This record gives sequence, C-alpha cells and structure tokens, in this order.
Amino acid sequence: MMPAFIRKDILIAMIVLWAGLSVVALTLGWREVFPAIGAVALAIGLSIFLTHRRSFQEQQRLWDNQDEIQLRMLWRYLQMQKRGRQDRDPLTLDQLEERITDSFESMVEAKRDEAKLETYMYEMIYSVIGTLQWGLGAMLVDWVHGV
Repeated sequence: MMPAFIRKDILIAMIVLWAGLSVVALTLGWREVFPAIGAVALAIGLSIFLTHRRSFQEQQRLWDNQDEIQLRMLWRYLQMQKRGRQDRDPLTLDQLEERITDSFESMVEAKRDEAKLETYMYEMIYSVIGTLQWGLGAMLVDWVHGV
C-alpha cells in the first residue's frame, strides 16, 4: 500500500500539471486538446479516488480486527482477574497485559492511518472539474476565443 503522503504528493502534482496544461491549451485555443486534458484529469482523479477508497477499507478492516482482538484479550484478562489464577492460559497476567497494551497502540495507529486517508473531497472536486472540462471544454475555448 502506497503511503498517504505519497498519494497526496501525486495528487498535488497532477493538479498542478492539469492546471498548467489547461491554461496553455485554453490560452492557445486548442479546441481538441483542452477537453482531452479534462478527460485525463477525470481518469486520474477516479483512479486516485478508487485506490484511496481501497486503502481506506483496508484500514477499516485492520481497525475492526484489532477491536475484536482487543475484546478477546480483555475478556481473558478479566477471567484471570476473577479467578485469581491462570487456568489453562499460556500467558501470565503480565504478558497478557503487555499484549493488550501493544494491541491497543496498534489499534490507535490504525485509526490514525485511516483518518489520514480522508481526502475524498479534493479527489472528487478534481474529478468533477475534469468531467466538466471534458464535456464542455470545447465550448469554453470557443467562447474565450470568440468563435
């Protein structure tokens, strides 16, 4: 899975490239090129959005898995506390406490990573603008150049 900061950097680079090429195409009156740049922006925006969505779902699954593990370990811990003995559990109370702490930290990290993925707004705006440019771009070029 690609780190979130790299995806964000790629998205920013693509927006800058798209904006620069769009300005050039609009200024020079490239009636066929301007909408094509919008189509490429739409394709890139959708691919980034879908990749991001998949990563978000993976982080959500990790969170859910960690949550289940945490509950099972807490139940074991409480059973050991109630009974005052270890029963058949291979872990000591201290070992179980350490695992619960590690699992909790992993759970918090998974939630933090999930929160970093929530940049859908930018990706959707990029895709919507690309779609409008693709569909209406030739009309805009004609209007700007008085054709």
